[in-house]
Amino acid sequence: MSEKIGSTEFRVITEEKIEPGVFSKLVIAIPEIGLVGLLALRQLVRSLKMKRVGFLVSDPTSVVIRFENKVPQPPIRLFATDDILALIIESQISPALIIPLTKAIINFIDEKEISMPIMLASAPSQARLSRADNEILVIAAPVGEEAINASKNAGLRTINNGTLAGPYAYLLTDRLIKRKSGMVLLSETFPQPIADPASAAQILKFLGKILGKEDQIDVGELLKHAEELKLEMQKLEKATRSKLPHEISELYT
Repeated sequence: MSEKIGSTEFRVITEEKIEPGVFSKLVIAIPEIGLVGLLALRQLVRSLKMKRVGFLVSDPTSVVIRFENKVPQPPIRLFATDDILALIIESQISPALIIPLTKAIINFIDEKEISMPIMLASAPSQARLSRADNEILVIAAPVGEEAINASKNAGLRTINNGTLAGPYAYLLTDRLIKRKSGMVLLSETFPQPIADPASAAQILKFLGKILGKEDQIDVGELLKHAEELKLEMQKLEKATRSKLPHEISELYT
């Protein structure tokens, strides 16, 4: 079943029916420096055994498709469990596609009556170089009463003065205009483009509290397999940037 959402450039392909009002939260991760959100959300999907229920497609993003355990996986996938949806974006999004993609997500949120989108982001910082893994700073940028209360209940620091830019800022502005809730969680990561599983583990701890799933999420798995994950993310990033891999090893992640 295909639904045309918001922009003519993106469609939501639903593999299972998603009824309005069933899901209260949508967690979103896009590739950023450190790949913090992507690592955290992939681990959330594994820990909660979330099921793929759909994916987003557009002509520009359809030039990439991956296979995992012999199953074709579009780069923008939607997973579900209980009242939680997760949107994993494993494709580099060009500046021209940021607003069309975000509009499609916003329309999906409104149509499915999702009360709070939660966006996972990286915050490059020189301080990360000297911090121990358990000292990595995670900050919330909440909009709306539900998001503010969720941040407080999770023990999160909230942003005081600062500026966000990009798709997450666009989505937060939409929540502000509509007087609804949403939040961005930002976790410190290295200023260099290095996959940071420890930062992903920290953001996942707070996400677990917000979702009420902290006892079900295996944060330690990110740290246990940190070096493997770094290599996997390097291959994924290279593959999404390349139209055609030069070596067959680049097809495996």
